[in-house]
Amino acid sequence: MMAQDLERLTAALASEYAIERELGRGGMSTVYLAHDVKHDRRVALKVLHPELAMSGYHPERFFREIRTVASLTHPQILPLHDSGEADGFLFYVMPFVDGDTLRTRLLVENRLEIREALRIARGVAGALDYAHRQDVLHRDIKPENIFLHEGHVLVSDFGIARAISACCDDLTEAGLAVGTPTYMSPEQASASPEVDGRSDMYSLGCVVYEMLTGAPPFVDGSSWKTLSRHVSEQVPPVRTLRPEVPLAIDEAVIRTLAKDPADRFRSMAEFGDALKASPTALKRADVRAAVGEDRAIAVLPLVNESADPENEYFSDGMTDELIAALAQVEGLRVVSRRSVFALKNEQIDVRAIGAKLGVSAVIEGTVRKIGTRLRITVQLTDVTEGIHLWSERYDRELEDVFSVQEEIAQTIVSKLRETLVENIGDTVPKRYTENITAYNLYLKGRYHWNRRSREGIDEAIKYFESAIAQDPDYALAYSGLADSYALHLDYQEQPVAEGMRRAKGEAVKALELDESLAEAHTSLGWVTFVHDWDWPTALREFERAIELNPRYATAHQWYAWLLVALGRTDEGLKHGRTALELDPASVSIRRSAGWLYYYARQPDIALIHLRRSIAMDPTAEENHRLLGLAYMQKGLHGAAAASFDESLMLSERSANAVAALGYLEALRGRRDETRRLLDELTERAATTFVSPVPFVVLHVALDDTEEALRYLQQAYEQRRGWLAYLNVEPVLDRLRDLPEFQQLVRAMRLP
Repeated sequence: MMAQDLERLTAALASEYAIERELGRGGMSTVYLAHDVKHDRRVALKVLHPELAMSGYHPERFFREIRTVASLTHPQILPLHDSGEADGFLFYVMPFVDGDTLRTRLLVENRLEIREALRIARGVAGALDYAHRQDVLHRDIKPENIFLHEGHVLVSDFGIARAISACCDDLTEAGLAVGTPTYMSPEQASASPEVDGRSDMYSLGCVVYEMLTGAPPFVDGSSWKTLSRHVSEQVPPVRTLRPEVPLAIDEAVIRTLAKDPADRFRSMAEFGDALKASPTALKRADVRAAVGEDRAIAVLPLVNESADPENEYFSDGMTDELIAALAQVEGLRVVSRRSVFALKNEQIDVRAIGAKLGVSAVIEGTVRKIGTRLRITVQLTDVTEGIHLWSERYDRELEDVFSVQEEIAQTIVSKLRETLVENIGDTVPKRYTENITAYNLYLKGRYHWNRRSREGIDEAIKYFESAIAQDPDYALAYSGLADSYALHLDYQEQPVAEGMRRAKGEAVKALELDESLAEAHTSLGWVTFVHDWDWPTALREFERAIELNPRYATAHQWYAWLLVALGRTDEGLKHGRTALELDPASVSIRRSAGWLYYYARQPDIALIHLRRSIAMDPTAEENHRLLGLAYMQKGLHGAAAASFDESLMLSERSANAVAALGYLEALRGRRDETRRLLDELTERAATTFVSPVPFVVLHVALDDTEEALRYLQQAYEQRRGWLAYLNVEPVLDRLRDLPEFQQLVRAMRLP
């Protein structure tokens, strides 16, 4: 405010308020410390900037909104004393709080102790919940509007952003979003007319994120860039920046930051309840980073330093062996392969890696293989302090590879006991072959299998078969071959019978050689589930796999599918969440979680997981197709169409994506477009194999019951895995009451 403006204001208010000094200013107003002459008290006088009234000036609308705000009476809401107009200046008056704002606190401490951050957040949530029940939104929740006074949390400026917007048409007509960009919800940032209490929830989520991590989710040099990021970018989980934050709290905060308001909590009260971490979780958070109580370590991918880049398979294999050996140590948690390999070739500070993976220590190293000579270097690092605890170099012959793996694992356990964690068990080494050549071929097979591509699976099959030729009793190689035949079907539209028969045979052979292989039980469970439809055997195999290795994420992932298919939805979702906790970096497991919630008819939660899976891998067409299904389940047809279009582009028009779009077009009343897409698949089926499943979907969409049932029968005869979900697939709801459909359910022995 210019000097002459301040003089005018001072003169106009002299009989009521004596302005003492400026306390601060923001984008919409300047705040002054003033003396309330009538009541002999100090107050905060907030004056709207004069330029806001350049055009479309409606003070009566400002006062109408202010009257609504003045009606709020809550112990954690700073009350409104007065409002008015003086010589063209609009102002309002609130108590002067002689204490810190949350902003002041954050400037001093950067981030708050977890308990304190949650206490403040619950206080603000309580105030907002009350205001929302009075149909009053805040619209500008930020640290500057949260006061900390004698241990109490007070929220100021309720509804002021709405009042400012109401008084000035030049703001609202231009579609200007009134608020603070750093804490603004996507719908508020885009000036949407449909803003409700969940917008305040998003803003509070930003504040909680800042209290816990030391920075708000998005900060950019430009306000418009910041607003754009709120609309378009996913927020990294809190635990990637502060791993001691309890998982439930992290999930609650991230849920409030969902782009779609429907994906957030239903009310501020519900969010406040979600922030009530258990005493056990908080105690664990207090000590976790300092003493490594979680006993978690990560084996980072060993770096191939061989002159031949083809030896990458060997360094990756050595990493796998160390992970497997340490995972057997009682009392020690080892991060899964998929989570650590997601960081391969990333240049990240070891402390940041520790925070991202939620571990106390990491193991790094290099492998150099020249002919039959090996040089392996390994080091153990405390990520809390960023200091090396131990390092060693091993020069060996290739024939000594098994003994050196055991030696490294035993030394790591010993050093962990000495430095970070106590009372952990010993390594229990297990060799599945003594044949070095077979072992080398097996490592190559797993290396190519982990590429998860059609070409990679073809190579994996060759190497696993070669390993078995070298050692016919090599159980792990049979298990790898079983996984390859099962996975091979995911990369091509073809009949499944032969591939599943081979997969089952190899899994059975692996178990004949070694019944204790959790991986083989999981492979056998999958085949008997999605192909044999032998539910009791599948249940038994998955349960045995989890008994043998409770930390094998894939066993929980696939078991979850079976349980949901059998109608045991709550159990299935629980195992799906367990798989995510064990392997949070797996795109496949994250996508599975979204799919499970879609089948459970909980699209809001499905969308959360599917959006995260796209953030992890935006090139996977299945991620986009499933996101479209979840949108469609919610009735958001425009968003669903955009997702299906992305899937079609990435997959070169896969039959499943074509069918999904066709189903959507029928829902939108565009049945001619559905028929066109059906013709496209019919023409394709004349020259190449197309599964009957997409034809089922399209004929259901067109209400062509007879044809839908005919293709369902074909899917049954071909034993398509999709039919395992006959009882839970939403697309089939229109057919459920038909006698022919019920007969098919009975034929599959589904409950």
